[in-house]
Amino acid sequence: MDIDLTSITPEFLKSCRIDKLIESFASACELYSVVLDINGHILIEPTGPSTYLGEFYVTVTDPKYYSLFQKVNNYIIASGEAMYSEIDDGNPDSRMSAAPIFIDGRFAATWILYAHSKTQNQKLFKSFDKQNMLASCLSDIITRLYAGSVTVTKEKRIRTELEFEKQCKEIVNEILGIIINGEDAKVTYMYERVGELLDIDYMVYYVFDRDNPGKMILDEYWAKGGKSDEAVETFGWEHDHYSNELAEQIREGGLIIDKKSMTNQMRVEVFEGNTRAIMVFPVIAKNEYCGRLIFIENTKERVWSKAEITFAKQVTEILSKHIEVQLKQQQIDEGWLIIKDVAEALTNYMFVRTMDGRIIYANSSLRERLGEDIIGKDSSFIVPMQDEYSEDITPMEVSKRVSVYQRYIDVLEDIYDITESFHRWKTYDKVSIVIIEPVK
Repeated sequence: MDIDLTSITPEFLKSCRIDKLIESFASACELYSVVLDINGHILIEPTGPSTYLGEFYVTVTDPKYYSLFQKVNNYIIASGEAMYSEIDDGNPDSRMSAAPIFIDGRFAATWILYAHSKTQNQKLFKSFDKQNMLASCLSDIITRLYAGSVTVTKEKRIRTELEFEKQCKEIVNEILGIIINGEDAKVTYMYERVGELLDIDYMVYYVFDRDNPGKMILDEYWAKGGKSDEAVETFGWEHDHYSNELAEQIREGGLIIDKKSMTNQMRVEVFEGNTRAIMVFPVIAKNEYCGRLIFIENTKERVWSKAEITFAKQVTEILSKHIEVQLKQQQIDEGWLIIKDVAEALTNYMFVRTMDGRIIYANSSLRERLGEDIIGKDSSFIVPMQDEYSEDITPMEVSKRVSVYQRYIDVLEDIYDITESFHRWKTYDKVSIVIIEPVK
């Protein structure tokens, strides 16, 4: 068993009621008692008759007796047994006994019984063997209780970690749902959900300034205490405050700093005293560096867990994909704005329909010719969908994406050349663009 002696605290011993066993034994012997850890710090408070209890307390806490305590420890560690000895505290009748307490075979504490008078000295001499026996029993008891507490603590930690991972998955699915449904306005909601689950102070997204590579542009953030100028001042790093080395590390994979790796120099020079722990991950869209998502803890010292790091990376990847989709949509929108401009300039007729035949766009020439608003109507009254064609169409050219043919259009009262092509458009996976021009 891997023993962590820092876990053997006064609170732990009290929770196991070890202090009551020690105190009961000392009280029955009418002796003074104290339990010290291997560094001489009190684990179980001094007890004993009130006559010299205060003096005894001063003795066990007086630094000048520390060297004596170390000698006692060295002896009982080497021998593995208790010892009985005089003590030079100015009282010729003073005697003490020290019994070692081991946890899983490892020396963990010293139980001291102290006699201040001849009468007590006699009782101490008679109690010495029993003290040693009880210390041995307590070693076994504490070892078992410690092992049990470790198991309980481990199980509790595992349950906590599993619950955290479950919540992470729920949030990830929730964010993905928002993005898939195209609810862009709700994407910033993820900052609040993620920030609260990670229990951090700030979550910040900075966009890379392509016109000025030495600066970052604050795009969005969440603050535990709510948005405010004060919050922005805390992490308002418009300039790229990271060194070239750290900035490159962020671009290549990310920066993770916590209690274990934060230096005073880094805390002051890099983070301006406003960060105790931080995770910074690059936002990559279409294989290009777009910015960085930052998770900041400034309230308490903390060490990031593997689950927290994994979750933060997942959120960053989702944001990257979302931005990539936005960029693609922006390109599509810009492309269709150009197409619309061209379409409006055409004297020929043009409309766009979904694959179920519904008209979603018509140029001004066609709208004016028909004299009505046709958006949302079934397009078959102008040109039927191809699977609705009758035998009277005259094909001129047919390819995978483009069909060119002639037909008589009732509402336009003439024969027209029709060019129909298929494309993605805005949120539609596939639409039909129909251009109608008079036969020359």
